[in-house]
Amino acid sequence: MDDIIFEQNQSTDAEGPRPVDFLRRKKLIFSVIVAAIVIVLTVAVVSGLSPASSTNDQRVTMQIPKGQGFFKIAALLSDAHLLRSRFVFEIAAFMSGAAFHVQSGTYRLSPAMSVPEMLRTLTGGASTVTVTIPEGSNIYEIDKILADAGVIERGDLVNFKGDGDLEGKLFPDTYQFYEGSDVADIVQRFFDDFNGKAAPLLAADQENADQNLVLASILEKEAPPDPEDQGLIAGIIRKRLANGMRLQVDATVCYAEQIVKPTDIVNCSTLTRVDFAPDSPYNSNYNTYLHAGLPPGPIGNPGIAAIAAALHPVSSPYLYYMSDPATGKVIYAATLAEQNANIDKYLGN
Repeated sequence: MDDIIFEQNQSTDAEGPRPVDFLRRKKLIFSVIVAAIVIVLTVAVVSGLSPASSTNDQRVTMQIPKGQGFFKIAALLSDAHLLRSRFVFEIAAFMSGAAFHVQSGTYRLSPAMSVPEMLRTLTGGASTVTVTIPEGSNIYEIDKILADAGVIERGDLVNFKGDGDLEGKLFPDTYQFYEGSDVADIVQRFFDDFNGKAAPLLAADQENADQNLVLASILEKEAPPDPEDQGLIAGIIRKRLANGMRLQVDATVCYAEQIVKPTDIVNCSTLTRVDFAPDSPYNSNYNTYLHAGLPPGPIGNPGIAAIAAALHPVSSPYLYYMSDPATGKVIYAATLAEQNANIDKYLGN
């Protein structure tokens, strides 16, 4: 009987694998498939979490409106080519909880940012930068300062089309701006500061407010930050205007050149005799060597002290002034002969 049973078992093995071996093979195949799927998904997720570009770090300004839904935000980022995989971005955001904590605001994002970096940025709130605008800076200089700080793109301020001229009303002060701000918002911040601090002073002589602002902008360029010198030079300029004399202010020629070269920052120390000549390429109404009277508009953005000096000029016997290049001290003269003597003495001409 035992022999018969043995032979039956042998016959069964010859016909095919035993049930237990078949199950083992199915489990092995299933495990391989699962492992392959896990590997593929892992690679896909790792790839999706990686930056959209490893070579392009150009910042993109993104405005996240208040109350915007997360899927719409993900679509905006994907449309801007900031994500390698929108699906992976969304999964990562919900798994980490970041999808529920995205802050509204203006952001400067880069395709070189990974998904975790981007989520940290969006949940941390739009970043701000502190920007100081020096007194006397013109619109071209301010444009560069803001662009260098990442607040706007270069040229945004210079090319902004508002209701009026910006020069003179971009009040010099220290500001907190969001990176990648809308230029209209930036201009409004400047105007608000101007209206709160400068406009009340100018209102003391409302009829001549525009001219006083122009004069103050000249004082910022021509006089050291000293109330006495600013007051004296304000008096000299007013006296020259009253006498019908040309102002012959170097800073106005420099500004005339700046208008011609809006993408450059002009170095006023490089002016030559050619720039002052009648056939100068900078022969605009801002050139007070060639045209009488005040320039048609401010040549920069004056601070409070210069505006106060423009409103309260100091009387003196002087008609001329110059700056000692060695010390920066202002040298005054009552006559042209005295002025020429000072030029010979301090400039060695």
